[in-house]
Amino acid sequence: MSYSFVYPGALHMHTTYSDGTGTFPEVIAAARAAGLRWIIVTDHDSLEGRSYAGWHDGVLVIVGHEITPDRNHFLALGLDDVVDRQQRPQQYVDEVYGRGGFGIIAHPDERVKNSFKDCYRWDDWTVDGPRQRAGRPVGIELWNLMSDWGESLTPANRYLHFFVPALGLSGPTPATMAWWDRLNMVGRRTFGVGGLDAHAFRHRVPWGEVEVFPYRWLFGTLTNYLLLPEPLSADPAVATRQVYTSLGEGRSYFVNRMDGAAPAIIFTASRGDERYTMGDSADSDLGPLLIEVDVGADAYVRLIADGEVLTSGVRRIRQSVAEGAVYRLEGYVGGKPWLFTNPIYVAD
Repeated sequence: MSYSFVYPGALHMHTTYSDGTGTFPEVIAAARAAGLRWIIVTDHDSLEGRSYAGWHDGVLVIVGHEITPDRNHFLALGLDDVVDRQQRPQQYVDEVYGRGGFGIIAHPDERVKNSFKDCYRWDDWTVDGPRQRAGRPVGIELWNLMSDWGESLTPANRYLHFFVPALGLSGPTPATMAWWDRLNMVGRRTFGVGGLDAHAFRHRVPWGEVEVFPYRWLFGTLTNYLLLPEPLSADPAVATRQVYTSLGEGRSYFVNRMDGAAPAIIFTASRGDERYTMGDSADSDLGPLLIEVDVGADAYVRLIADGEVLTSGVRRIRQSVAEGAVYRLEGYVGGKPWLFTNPIYVAD
């Protein structure tokens, strides 16, 4: 199947229905101004914004919620009711899936508590989805922008990092990436996303009040590009299912647009007339596959196979592979993390 339609969007954001400072109309206007076509709003333990779900001037608004106990946060999608956060992580994850929803583990590798944020780490990494997992989509927030920025914040650098936010960004942690690779290597297919955790917090500073960071600015950073076989439907319920399907199947990649957009990239594996892309499964027993990459920019690109760098190049890669592995891409601009794709799965 050809996945020739690419839709940019963002997920993990909060409005005035929880602890964000923007109303739904303000958040939607910011998303439209940033060129996004879909957003997933996940207020803390609240679905009060459901009346805004649907199309708004070309932006598809999807409303989920974030389950937020003291630690172990989980983005719950596709549900009609809020899940009780006063449970152990495995219990509320199982409840999400038992009700027909699915979800994404949020900012799993947080380590720091400071004046800007608390530490909301995912404590037990043996909990990686529902106990009855077969065929059910599970996601991990590989890179959470505001969490990443907050982890590096100190009293000494807080003003510098506010005015030059890129200095406070490190990208996905090695531990998170290694966990994600291990899950996919053992057959526990898990899709990866970039999340914003957008709140547009307002803080008092010596010269007045500042917003850290505005929704419009955040929507120009981590952007998830979904690959679809056909355009998003004008019917919002159908379009929402299209977004959920694309996410769940791992037909997506994400980019930090602060260092350049990537509205269309090439990452395929082919053999004769057969062609595979992100989220697809291929079989190496039928002969070698040719992996072709073009990220459309002069970025340093690494082809990762089962968590290890197989080869690398600038902008483009062509690599023949005969071994079964989980293949994915990472891209860097100026040494900074920029692009991460979901895998192509090649079985022996």
